Amino acid sequence: MLFFASFIQRLRAADQVIGLLDDAVVIADADHNVVRFNTAAERIFGYAAAEVLGQPLDMLLPERYRLQHGLMMDDFAKGGMPSKPMDRRGRQIYGLRKNGDEFVASVQIMRLGKGGGLQLAALVRDISQDLRTEEEVLRLAAVDPLTGAYNRRELVTMGEREAHRANRYQHPLSLLLLDIDDFTKLNDTYGAEAGDVALQAFADLCAHALRSVDIMGRWSSKEFIILLPETAIEGAVTIAERLRRQVAELAVPSDKGTMRLTVSIGVAQYKKNDIAVDAPLARASQALQAAKRGGRNRVVTSKG
Repeated sequence: MLFFASFIQRLRAADQVIGLLDDAVVIADADHNVVRFNTAAERIFGYAAAEVLGQPLDMLLPERYRLQHGLMMDDFAKGGMPSKPMDRRGRQIYGLRKNGDEFVASVQIMRLGKGGGLQLAALVRDISQDLRTEEEVLRLAAVDPLTGAYNRRELVTMGEREAHRANRYQHPLSLLLLDIDDFTKLNDTYGAEAGDVALQAFADLCAHALRSVDIMGRWSSKEFIILLPETAIEGAVTIAERLRRQVAELAVPSDKGTMRLTVSIGVAQYKKNDIAVDAPLARASQALQAAKRGGRNRVVTSKG
């Protein structure tokens, strides 16, 4: 009798622990019908336990995963592993809330009992926010905080990637090196804060004028690089001229009056063996210096 009472106490304690967990605990029988749905599961999935108990487990999954999930659960039930982390299979796992929203989940499945008393338990954690935070950290590490353009390190990496792709498929790739004319004078006249606003306005204009496949990064304080995939030198010059004209029309307000900008642009096309950004950048830089010497606010093409 004492043993039975102790057993009941342990069951109640275990049930209390399950109820207090922050992670969802969903237990299904051998037929994949839900028999346990804790408080955290109610919060994560949006269902009251009474709405789920006795219902098929796959109601908690997006429809496109249900057949595969059922087969996987059957395989796991027949296997020898007592526990398995589902999200180590090389792809994300998704849950489905009552309101139809999907969320990314971390799932650990466990086999409880055997034979006719077999049950399958899932410990489910909503990691959507964790992924969003991780993605935001990665994004912030890749961009210039002032202008939102890619930073120099990320630009080098992306430039190498695009160069490899261009060489592999024998597609053209061009580079623009843009330098805002007389930026030091603008800072001296309107102030450093106004200069930052001008840089932001310049970057925004370029970003909106480019294609989705184009890549823009901040190379130095007032220099920007734009990579133009699938673009030969003639097309790159056309894009550069359009940007030059739009920048010249840009009016940026400040406390000391309206700021006007112009930009000089050097254009170069990647050659067959150009992998790193250095060689086309050097040619674009020579063209840019020629544009500066020629009076600024102009586009010059590399001769190399």
